[in-house]
Amino acid sequence: MTKQDLIDEVKNEITASCSLPFTPPDKEIERIINLESRHLYREYRDSWYTRWYILDKRWYGTTAWKNTRTYQLPECVVGIKVVYELTGGSRVFGIHDPDLQFDRLMAADLYLTPLSSDQITYRTIQWSFWDLSRAFNLRDIQTSFNLNTHRLVIIGRDPTESLFITTLDKIPEEEFYEDPIVIKWMIAKSKISLARILGTFNYNLLGNVTINFDMWRTEGKEELDELKKKIDSDSTPDWFHMFN
Repeated sequence: MTKQDLIDEVKNEITASCSLPFTPPDKEIERIINLESRHLYREYRDSWYTRWYILDKRWYGTTAWKNTRTYQLPECVVGIKVVYELTGGSRVFGIHDPDLQFDRLMAADLYLTPLSSDQITYRTIQWSFWDLSRAFNLRDIQTSFNLNTHRLVIIGRDPTESLFITTLDKIPEEEFYEDPIVIKWMIAKSKISLARILGTFNYNLLGNVTINFDMWRTEGKEELDELKKKIDSDSTPDWFHMFN
């Protein structure tokens, strides 16, 4: 769906398929779409998709990097998921396996028997070993991302290898406008705008007919509140932190 298709959809909804003579101008509906799209791209999780970037280590030798420690990402990027350093295979403690992770270490007793019945002691040693191994396999990079400038700032240690960046990017506008939530949101905002236009001056039509513009405002606000609750309920976190 193009932007013009969305404008026509909004006008058809407000006028009940041209049954009513009142609708915001096309330019006003376009302004609403442009403004509210910027908001929904930040708050609505179905307007993103996961994408990957590689920051080549040759960038570290440039003057821009040395002065600012920043990397300019495209405007379509709205969030950062993970940033870590690309390293080679691990050779720590004789384990010739690049996939040295916590799960692999804790599952090691499936093929390496602890040779002891004291599992508590064994688990303590295993945790200590995992903590020590992180010092040899540290790949996480601490960063800061600004949504307005789309700049990624490296605020942690100096990386030596290329960086792997997992981002949240905007979906294409044509697909964004197809979303029912987006369509309903634009309709609700347009109804509120129409009520503001019609309510600016008090006047009667022929036959002493008055315009009930409050109906558009009330209906638009109710629809908008329902959509906000829907977006909030769909955006619940899938993680939690535990502290001792």
